[in-house]
Amino acid sequence: RRQRQMCIRDSGGFPSAEAERKGLTTAAKPGRMGFSQKGRICMRDKRLCVNDSFGFDLPVSERLRLIRRAGFDGFFSDWKPDAPIDEYARAAAREGLVYQSIHAPFSKVSTVWDEGEAGDEYVRMLEDCVQCCADHGVPLAVIHPFIGFDRHEPNALGVERFDRLLRFADTRGVLLGFENVEGEEYLARVMGELSHHPSCRFVWDTGHELCYNGAKDMMALYGDRLAGTHLNDNMGVTGSEITWHDDSHMLPFDGIADWPDIARRLHEHRFEGPLTFELISYNRPGRHTHDAYAGWDAAEFLRQAHARAERFAALI
Repeated sequence: RRQRQMCIRDSGGFPSAEAERKGLTTAAKPGRMGFSQKGRICMRDKRLCVNDSFGFDLPVSERLRLIRRAGFDGFFSDWKPDAPIDEYARAAAREGLVYQSIHAPFSKVSTVWDEGEAGDEYVRMLEDCVQCCADHGVPLAVIHPFIGFDRHEPNALGVERFDRLLRFADTRGVLLGFENVEGEEYLARVMGELSHHPSCRFVWDTGHELCYNGAKDMMALYGDRLAGTHLNDNMGVTGSEITWHDDSHMLPFDGIADWPDIARRLHEHRFEGPLTFELISYNRPGRHTHDAYAGWDAAEFLRQAHARAERFAALI
């Protein structure tokens, strides 16, 4: 694996919100970031991470074992109130994996922008997710600012609720990575009005950029706040309307994404955090984008994913 000593300014590979706010200094360790009073970050290697929910019904310990065996350095998992985060953390420690982030639930996140108790309750649930990150030393929680294709009117109420969530994250040293998804007006409102919070950051999903954002350069808008990536491929918008079925999360180089350009943009923004991939092994309903993966078991899918990840990393 490529090893190199790097020092970069904190425009990428961010320290925690708490470390940034207090100017904390920690010793650099192999494969980790060290922070100095001068706001510089040193990284000793280029880590590759992947989601654990790539398909296949496997126990947590077996999934993480296979992720490590394939060559990945870390992973992220999804969160819900009964998610076995303790089990993930123990298995990660046994395998020597970085617990890169936890993805917050998003199925009803649009209620954050609606009048009523449901929106407040959803923010409380997101606070529980952030607290879980803090309790387990996970530096980043990934947040969808919205879900749905039929609304385009962010409002002051939603901004106030996300402001409350960001204040909560600030005090716990957890970064909130707001992801580019459908309804990009909601992301723009959050990033435009709440970026004064140390914890307010951006997670770039390359597949969402293709199929949800009309191939708009989201890094040009928010790359200076980048805290993580969800690297994946797809075929863009394939019908007359945008649908989540186009969000196929294929392996890199299997769709239409311009991977040299993705690498260029990461380099231009001097992002030196882990390269994190969000990939799945199965077709969306009615699609055939993943037919070539059908004969692979979990180990082979991860092996192929890691080979593509290394191929991409070599472009940066």
